[in-house]
Amino acid sequence: MTITLPESLAGTWRPAGTRTGTTSVLVASITAETTLYEPIETASTLAQLGASDVPIRSLFAVDLAFSPPLSALGVSPRAVFSVAAPKARGQFVDTIEDEGFVVEGTRETHSFEAANGTEGRWFVLDVSYPVAPEVAAIGPDRLPAETHVAVWPTETTYGMAGGTTPLEVPADVAATIGEELRVEPDRDRERIAHLVRSIDPESSAEE
Repeated sequence: MTITLPESLAGTWRPAGTRTGTTSVLVASITAETTLYEPIETASTLAQLGASDVPIRSLFAVDLAFSPPLSALGVSPRAVFSVAAPKARGQFVDTIEDEGFVVEGTRETHSFEAANGTEGRWFVLDVSYPVAPEVAAIGPDRLPAETHVAVWPTETTYGMAGGTTPLEVPADVAATIGEELRVEPDRDRERIAHLVRSIDPESSAEE
């Protein structure tokens, strides 16, 4: 299933690959296909900076599929949300740790109202991002960042989306990659929130 970016992001962001992982909750297995997105204008700069295939400034949307479907088990997504949400978060943590991130902890967990009117969970993770060796030679080998993971119940499954934003890029690191990489966490958080508010996994599944 392809989750379409909202129009306000589609012209300036592009897919940067997918990752697939499987975990379990109750008696069902969950397959998560994560699609990553990178900003088109600074994609080459981000590629120079990172030792990870996941850009330090990125968005993501996840297609979560249950086997057997929750409906076949006589369970609604809302009924098991308290179990499924941390499982989904944990699976995403495994994904980015496999890509070289270090997840230092969950700074915040709070509720939010999703676009479909359901109550979701929003996790803010403190992470450190691996820097490319040639860049790390003149600066730190990791940069501080934060990753947002939002999960919410839909009629048949769960929506899941978020993104990562850099919190600090030293001047010597920026000089090494030859271009200025602006640190704009507030603007990035707004983009992430807009993505979460805009996507509709069930509408995409019907296409």
